[in-house]
Amino acid sequence: MKKLLSRTILASIAVLSLGLTSCFTSKMLLPKEVDVQLTQHSQSVPRTFRDLDKPVKVVVESSVTTNEQMYNDDNLDKKTRAFLPKYLFMPSVKSFTQDATVSYMQQMRFEVSNTADYRLNISISQFQLQWIDKTSAQICIKLTYRLTNEAGETIVPSTSVASTVKLAASEQFGSGFGRAYADALSKINWERIADMLRISSQPKQEKNAQVKGDGDTALEHTVIRWYILSAPQGADVSWRVVSSTPDVANTNSNFVGTTPYESTESFDIRGLTYNNSGNVQIEVTCEKAGYLTQRKRFNLRQAIDQKEISAKFNLVKDE
Repeated sequence: MKKLLSRTILASIAVLSLGLTSCFTSKMLLPKEVDVQLTQHSQSVPRTFRDLDKPVKVVVESSVTTNEQMYNDDNLDKKTRAFLPKYLFMPSVKSFTQDATVSYMQQMRFEVSNTADYRLNISISQFQLQWIDKTSAQICIKLTYRLTNEAGETIVPSTSVASTVKLAASEQFGSGFGRAYADALSKINWERIADMLRISSQPKQEKNAQVKGDGDTALEHTVIRWYILSAPQGADVSWRVVSSTPDVANTNSNFVGTTPYESTESFDIRGLTYNNSGNVQIEVTCEKAGYLTQRKRFNLRQAIDQKEISAKFNLVKDE
């Protein structure tokens, strides 16, 4: 494996640009390919987030080919360009940027998980070394990011950021790329992404967030007040789910207490979202020996908005 320091290549280009004889330059032939060992850059992250509720999966795509010729043709004469090598990234651009992004996010206290429903999609469109002149170069990186939720909807729209850093005289190419990529990451609006990974205070703010029993939706944190009365008192109260959406299953009746029944509870109805809650009803049953059984249904969307299910049953004797 051919490893060359950046300054060696820069010095060779400087010699070539002096217009020496072809006999001399032929003895200074550069390799056709140069291994560029990409290294992550250590720098302080802009801030840390300690109050995030939802994990996120990082998915990086790259349109940059491994053997891309990375110099700017307009800045070099044909004689010099003929001796410049191609550069082989090690590891690949996709692998390097994936690992560097995850590491950067973890420093900011994001919970990164390959099984998370929320996805941070990053597309690398430029990962390039450009010659400023015959003896100096710069690293140019461009990426586009967007965040999607568990329903696959875009909740942080596609946004592009770019970074251009000048390569130091003694800096290796791989180190320069790491420094430039870290600079590009620092320009992402992490505050906005973090806001989307917190549980909303209102279910209507995350309309398609589906209850899975993990406690990571606003619906699961919405407390409903139950207040069921009957005349006479002492009737058994039970309730069940009646659904007209395939996302939510019907349930059997569940006994909860006797009248007067008063409680505050949160919902754990699997598959429920704010959007489909209009197609789900809660059927409350009131039963007492010697009286006819009575039932009332409540639209769940209305119950969520009002944060209450209340009713009074005037029981009729079973004669």
